[in-house]
Amino acid sequence: MKLNHFTDFSMRVLMYLNQKNNTDSSSLDELSERFRISRNHLVKIVQFLSNNNLVSTKRGKNGGIHISEKALKMGLGDLINMLEQEEFPVINCHSKPCVFISHSCRLKSLLDVAYQAFIDSLNKNKLSDLKFESWNAIFSS
Repeated sequence: MKLNHFTDFSMRVLMYLNQKNNTDSSSLDELSERFRISRNHLVKIVQFLSNNNLVSTKRGKNGGIHISEKALKMGLGDLINMLEQEEFPVINCHSKPCVFISHSCRLKSLLDVAYQAFIDSLNKNKLSDLKFESWNAIFSS
């Protein structure tokens, strides 16, 4: 399965915020510089994460972006599924005419089962399982 860029960048942001242990807030400019992602794209990502209560944001001098408790407790599979839900299903039998449109075609159901197994497997872990000790050097710069 290939994750979309939105999910990839969202996970990077969440992992980065998680590494900071909520000690400092992050700004859009900081995230844009760290990941070399356009600030405009990050605005959309952070807005989505905020609307889904995965991060909290505060404007102003003492503002910034912090990871939420919900994001820390959520299984990685559920997190990925939430981020990917904007996309189409693994297979969309109705997007183009299909000669197999019938109840006898099993491809969609097999892919749905495989996708659920993927999500279930990822749900055995949380963001905290992705922490690396060597990442601490990133924050000292």
